[in-house]
Amino acid sequence: MISTITQWFRNHEKVVLVLLVVVFIVIRLPGTSLPLHQDEYKWPKIVNPAIVSDTEIPHPPLSQFVYRVAGAVVGYDVDFRFVPLSFGVVNVLLLYYLLRMRFGRTIATVGSVFFTLSFFSVLASLMVDTDGQIMPFFFLSALIAYYKVQASVGRKRLMWLGLLLLACLLGFFIKVSFVLAIAAIIADYIWSKRTHITRRDIVKYGAYGLGGVAILIICLILAQSLFSFFNLSTAVAYWEHFIRADRNWMQTAIQFVKVILYLSPFLCLSLVCLSKERRHEVMPFLFYLIFGCIFYLILFDFSIGALDRYLQFAIIPLCVTSAIAVVTMWKSDSYRHTRTFLVVGSILAIVVGALMFFSHSVPALHPKAAWISRVLSFKWNFLYPFSGGSGPLGFYMSFLFLAVSWVISLSAVVIAFFKSHLRAKMLLVLIPLSLVYNLVFIEEYMFGNIYGSASGLLPAVTEFIKNDPSIQYVTVYNDNGGNEIQEIGKYRKRLYTDPAFDINEKITTLNTYKEHYLEINVPRIDPASVYRRYLDSCKVVYQEIDRSVSATVYDCRGIADVKR
Repeated sequence: MISTITQWFRNHEKVVLVLLVVVFIVIRLPGTSLPLHQDEYKWPKIVNPAIVSDTEIPHPPLSQFVYRVAGAVVGYDVDFRFVPLSFGVVNVLLLYYLLRMRFGRTIATVGSVFFTLSFFSVLASLMVDTDGQIMPFFFLSALIAYYKVQASVGRKRLMWLGLLLLACLLGFFIKVSFVLAIAAIIADYIWSKRTHITRRDIVKYGAYGLGGVAILIICLILAQSLFSFFNLSTAVAYWEHFIRADRNWMQTAIQFVKVILYLSPFLCLSLVCLSKERRHEVMPFLFYLIFGCIFYLILFDFSIGALDRYLQFAIIPLCVTSAIAVVTMWKSDSYRHTRTFLVVGSILAIVVGALMFFSHSVPALHPKAAWISRVLSFKWNFLYPFSGGSGPLGFYMSFLFLAVSWVISLSAVVIAFFKSHLRAKMLLVLIPLSLVYNLVFIEEYMFGNIYGSASGLLPAVTEFIKNDPSIQYVTVYNDNGGNEIQEIGKYRKRLYTDPAFDINEKITTLNTYKEHYLEINVPRIDPASVYRRYLDSCKVVYQEIDRSVSATVYDCRGIADVKR
């Protein structure tokens, strides 16, 4: 059966490409209307030439330039999500072209399908920022040029070398962390020369590297005269706040686990099954993964930022390595009993999917020790909130569903690792489970039909606040709906309940602003906290509930001061 499907795809390549693009867009299109959240809604205000903003984008100037130009086309509002989506469409085509050039049609198709259906890829292609799709565009462009340089001679070689240098420079001008992609390509080149590299070569490559760094720094300095909106000193000050001695390692670990959950067991665990022979073929991707993990998890403290956004760079490398691992195993094994193992995988997927509908509790995000205790004691029937500084607005997922999916997947990969004759069969078992895993994530992120939709509750509560003349200013919990409340002119500030903040300062702020509060409760507030006691002492003037999510407006005028 698989051989028949493979042959059909080989004979209809243009149809495959059109289907890939159509599916890629259709899956993501409903998400283009999702509310802009936290850092996301700052982008259209900053890059809109008609708005005078005291906030700057702390990245090299091309980031702001891209969104400024795109904003003139799509508008400076929620349609901003079409900007990363457009880059995503181009990226799926670039990925297909790169993989076809290097590994053939089958791996190109499988890798592109993974990129299309992965939830983390969906999230990245709708997030208003640069890490998810804009930086990968330049990474893929640079890699294509890099491989073309190796395969070309004469003028064509010089042309591709020029395009490689241009892609690297423009990628760096999108975000400084693009040096990781540049370093991965350089590392691959040196790795390819490892058998006959000399001490003189090492000195030469080191000099080239230092010269390249100097050129990039000079370009940043000169960019200030070309782009009036770029301030290098502001960018440097922003970068410095990721260098801290008092690092929150637990927060780093938790955000990293969230990224692993976003990626799905299939993409993460398939990396283990990549044969030693084929690792040499994907060294740029492996170097990128290694350098990125060292950079974001060890060298600098990104626990205070949106670590899940920064680690979106891993999507393309993992789609590539997973596709190669899967296709290699399929080709090395017979197709006997294919249908049986697919049926087994489908039954497992249905059973695991049914866990989504079990009774679940909804613990507060803080203190984290409470739900970590539930995880360690195997009380997994609770909902875990997924949100971030650059989105999404916030949605719940069943930890039971996630954990069981990972346990089954990990068991299958362990069997495949030690029983080589079962490797392809185990992957066939995991395909239906992985598909359900990613589709459920996508569904809850966009629609919340199982556990409730914060995005679905937002329009009605915004309209209520807008039309109630007694509501002058609103403090917005977790900034859930902050952009919408700003647009109607009633935004006071945002309220965060993270224990990392000074509680005495927070109490003073609460007692100062006894006005109206909006709580869209993703994540839940600790019931024993001063924030919960404060809001519970207020009058509820509006509430709408959608399953496990609620939108509540509190009137806190005239209440007594809250104490610690």
